Amino acid sequence: MTQWKKIFLTLTMLGILTFVTACATDLTSVHKWSSTSLEATQYNELVTTYANTPERLKRYDPSQQWDEQIDSRKSQSKALKKLLAIVSDYMSALAILSADSTVDYSKDADTLKKSIRQLNAGITPGEKQVSEETLGAAGSLVEEILNAAVKVYQAKQVANIIEHANEPLQKIIGQQGYLFQIIDKDFRRDLKIESTAIDGFYDNLSRKGNASDAAKEAMVEWKEVRLNQNAKQLKAMDAYLEVLKKIAIGHQKLYDHHKESKGLDDEYLVKQLHALVVELRKQIQILSQS
Repeated sequence: MTQWKKIFLTLTMLGILTFVTACATDLTSVHKWSSTSLEATQYNELVTTYANTPERLKRYDPSQQWDEQIDSRKSQSKALKKLLAIVSDYMSALAILSADSTVDYSKDADTLKKSIRQLNAGITPGEKQVSEETLGAAGSLVEEILNAAVKVYQAKQVANIIEHANEPLQKIIGQQGYLFQIIDKDFRRDLKIESTAIDGFYDNLSRKGNASDAAKEAMVEWKEVRLNQNAKQLKAMDAYLEVLKKIAIGHQKLYDHHKESKGLDDEYLVKQLHALVVELRKQIQILSQS
């Protein structure tokens, strides 16, 4: 090969590399958003708070039959945590894929699918069971996670998993989704009931017998402690709702940009994702202190 041919071939290869580099999608913002979303979903202690509510209410009103509700609520909390775990697994897969790495959930395939089938196990009709629509959405999201392993998605194919996962994800964590609704309505209802029960319980105690001034003061302090705990739990619940909201909004923006062929590294999208990461960080700080 002559020197000129070598130079020509070198320049041609450099041109191809430059073109490929220029056409490559920079998924840094997608990675940061999905990684932050993954971190935020880990704070699921409010589900434990929800599960333990009947036990706490039993303390304030032992006259009622709480045992069946306590058992059912524990089963329901397991279902909620499994749903949150599926969302976390999806965000983890998206974070790994957007970092141009591979993800392999093939070993967990049976476990994930089995967890979907058992979501309503032990939940009595009196408690809010996971709807068929939500079960279907969770199953679809699991399939997308498993597809990422089977098809060995790389960063350039992140848009594919976003396209197929958006609808089931929105059904689970969107503002009309099962998780969002049950936290916003059922969790909030429980905390309000508990707040009222705390007021009544300590007020009744203070009126009974001939308690000393020291005992009355102690009851006032305990009431404040319990009410402060209740308020803190309510604040954590609001923070987690914001987390779910920001994740749902962010994923919808990714989906919309992909469908409109604007690219996942579009400047406007990058700015929006950055703003959502900042908001998620604020909620993570609240949750970490709860």
